[in-house]
Order: sequence, then structure tokens, then C-alpha cells
Amino acid sequence: MYLENIEIEGARTDDDQFYRIPRIHRVIGYAQALADIDENENFIEKVKSFYDHKGLLTINWNIQPTDKEKQYFQKAWESIVTDYESEDIEHEVE
Repeated sequence: MYLENIEIEGARTDDDQFYRIPRIHRVIGYAQALADIDENENFIEKVKSFYDHKGLLTINWNIQPTDKEKQYFQKAWESIVTDYESEDIEHEVE
């Protein structure tokens, strides 16, 4: 599984991180399911890290993602799996 190679962080205030980390895991699963439908199962290999800061998700990519790959995360981030408490997504390429 690629998740062992991806850094996942959440805002570190009280117990807040315990909510944010599982939420990122749900978003990754949702996005990967969308990618699988498009037969793009290895897209997750492009991701270096995720950081959820109070609803703002920052995704650091190792390789420039396509617009479609960004849409996988956008759709997941706006879905019920986040309890609709999400803001924007920032994409950064390292």
C-alpha cells in the first residue's frame, strides 16, 4: 500500500488531529476509487503528503498531477466522507 510512503498530518490542536487524520484516509480512499474507475490506479504514487489545517487540505505532489487527478481529490473533499466541513484544496508540486 502506498500510504506508508505518504506523510499525513492534521492540525495539532487538542484532539483535533484524531478527527483530521481519519478524514484524510477516507478522502484518499474515495479519490482512489474514482481513479480506479478511470483505470488510473497508480495516480496515488504521485502524492508526497497531505495536510489538513482546519478544513484546508494541502496536497504536496512529487509529480505534476493532471486536472483529472486534482478533481478526484476535489470531489472527495466536497463529499459526505468529510462531513461537508471542508474548505479549499491547495496543490503544491515539489
